Amino acid sequence: MKPSTWFSRRVSSFLIRSESQLDNSEHSPDWLAGYGARLIAVFVLLLVAGGSVLPAHAQAEVNYESYADYLYGQVMRFHLETTGDSTLTQATLYIQIPDAPNTLTAEVPLIEGEDILAQHRLDLTQVQLPPFSTITYWWQLKDSDGRIIDIPEQKIEYVDDQFVWQKIEKDGVAVHWVGEDVNVGQAGLDAVDEGLPELQTIIPIELAVPLRVYIYPTTNDLRAGMRLTGREWVGAHAHPELGVILVSASNPRTASTELEQSVPHELSHLLLYQATGPAYGSVPRWFDEGLASLSESAPNGDYDAVVQEAVNSGETIPFSDLCRTFPPDSQGTLLAYAQSASLVKYIQSEYGNRALSHMVAALADGAECDNVITRSLGISLNTLNQEWLLQQGPQPLLARIWRESGILVVVVAAGFLLTGWFVLRMPRSRMR
Repeated sequence: MKPSTWFSRRVSSFLIRSESQLDNSEHSPDWLAGYGARLIAVFVLLLVAGGSVLPAHAQAEVNYESYADYLYGQVMRFHLETTGDSTLTQATLYIQIPDAPNTLTAEVPLIEGEDILAQHRLDLTQVQLPPFSTITYWWQLKDSDGRIIDIPEQKIEYVDDQFVWQKIEKDGVAVHWVGEDVNVGQAGLDAVDEGLPELQTIIPIELAVPLRVYIYPTTNDLRAGMRLTGREWVGAHAHPELGVILVSASNPRTASTELEQSVPHELSHLLLYQATGPAYGSVPRWFDEGLASLSESAPNGDYDAVVQEAVNSGETIPFSDLCRTFPPDSQGTLLAYAQSASLVKYIQSEYGNRALSHMVAALADGAECDNVITRSLGISLNTLNQEWLLQQGPQPLLARIWRESGILVVVVAAGFLLTGWFVLRMPRSRMR
């Protein structure tokens, strides 16, 4: 039985009993005073309860259904439907986008029909959502009585829907790929497993999970997917704030080699983001990219030649100019990446992994580009730049041969020595 029905029956019973007592009583002043007090109490309860005890004011139950869908890079649609009698007069939609400073709001007109319906279209050519992110949204409604009705928040995964993604998962790491060859997905998992321990010798933190890795079938597909969301593509891509890595593997037979290069590189960005937290925006670009290049299973074969050519021509970029951004032109960008990889490798060889770890800690503490070098290495960024240039510059022929082919020189020299020793040890008679 509803509370309002029970309350109405109790009030009716009280009034009937009171009327019967009134008819049978001697109408003493004390009894009349008590009866009046009880009657006043009944009316006060009726006023407090308001319409909830009166059938004329009962509200019909209304159900709400909210959902969203999208066309990748084009539009995201938000729908709200109601069933049952409703007197809605206003609907407001709230959309929360990762990494956006403010929540989007929209007053959505109501469409009257069998059910009251509200629809809102978010133009993704104007509002560019981060790819592979989670979008949170909710509605707030208002009816003709002024009541506010909050529809609980919901989430939608904004994934490139131009492909059918397969999935393999282990220990909180989910790898998605296109096609039927499960070896591609397994190669992605292996690249994380093999690259993570090396990175953790420099950035000693646990990987925050879940981590999602998406392997596009070609670099052109990855480039197109990025551009649909208003982002330029550079080799691979990481959204460290979202825990997402985007890479490509064009050939299932070479997928393992490709992913051993690209996955650790992007994983480095993600770990550095997690280690530095809010200070990640101030991490020197040359350090971020140089450390990522250092984590690759094999260095980019073009980098050494690019750096050497710039050194010989005196056209290297000062590292103080690479703290925030890289040059916008392709040739300048390539040189910036090559120099960054070379400098971080130089720091590792001259100062060790401990120095790199100290740099990560200093950056997490808010150190700026020049200050992080002073705190970690005890020299200025300019001095480090000069040391690096000297190491890259022209060297005596023997020193250069030793640096580039030291092991081969030792083997050849040892061969000559052994040959000479055998020749000298041979009896003279046998030499004639």
